[in-house]
Amino acid sequence: MTIFHYPFLRLSLLTVVCLLLPACQENIESSDKISIKISVSKTPLSAPFFIAQEMKYFEKSCVKVTLDKTIGGKQSFEKVVNGQADFGTSSDSVIAFNSLNRNDFVTLTTFVQSDNDVKIITLDDNNIHTSKDLVGKRIGVVKGAAGEYLLSTYLAIGGVDINEVVIQDIAPDKLQQALVEKEVEVIVSWEPYAYQSIHNSEIKTKLLNTKNLYTLSFNLISQRLNTQSQSNSAKCIIDALHKAINYIAAEPTNSQNILIKHLELDQAFIKWLWPDYIFKLSLNRTLMMSLESQAQWAINTGMVQKRNIPDYNKIMDPRPLEQIDRKAITIK
Repeated sequence: MTIFHYPFLRLSLLTVVCLLLPACQENIESSDKISIKISVSKTPLSAPFFIAQEMKYFEKSCVKVTLDKTIGGKQSFEKVVNGQADFGTSSDSVIAFNSLNRNDFVTLTTFVQSDNDVKIITLDDNNIHTSKDLVGKRIGVVKGAAGEYLLSTYLAIGGVDINEVVIQDIAPDKLQQALVEKEVEVIVSWEPYAYQSIHNSEIKTKLLNTKNLYTLSFNLISQRLNTQSQSNSAKCIIDALHKAINYIAAEPTNSQNILIKHLELDQAFIKWLWPDYIFKLSLNRTLMMSLESQAQWAINTGMVQKRNIPDYNKIMDPRPLEQIDRKAITIK
């Protein structure tokens, strides 16, 4: 009697043979991976996610990832807290403003910073040069996001209160149209929409100087990690982002080409903004101070009824990042 008469031995032999075949082994490993959805803002700030997907860094980790391209970090945040995505990308401003009303989410890591991603743009013939020239003007902005905070900071430097301008809440991909059709005199936009407005052949625009005024960070967020499976998924995503950021440092040209492919952008645009980006994993005191400052601003301006700044240690979960790069954590 041969071993093929014994079902257990036959199954064991087939398993061994399968493990020796790369394709079969890949299928076994793939079936064990957790399927997750990440809501990723359609901006060059999200470059590590697109590079991780292109270089198959997610596939080499313990998760099967679907990237849900979303317009803006505010909408990405909403998808996460509403259960439409497992993880998402969000600016520090969106985190700060939402933290004043809810605490059912956590920040897992910052992955990029820029001091020039958000820009204030006006038409050249509007005769607007400084913050004082904005008094009484209609300004298009995404309320509750980084643009509103930058605008308030820019106005404050010139001694202008935000109540002295007319704020219009406009979706990020509709700001350019509002400026072209003169529904507003000024827009506060981020990339790639800012670049598209500046290089629109229908209008002649002017940038107001806001570089170094506000350093925006983009962060990986999720609902609270209440299970080991959720924690493992977060660790796997951060591991893939870590590899992608290393790839950006080693292969900047290839990284830019990947971004051009995924976001359908042109080379001139990428070269224009690339020097403004610092890709690095971290959870640090700079983020904490930024959140505290923006939360205090939201309270002072009456954006929210709450009077106390949250304890931001409670909406940080450093555990997954700690397993990848312990030195990147300085929030304590």
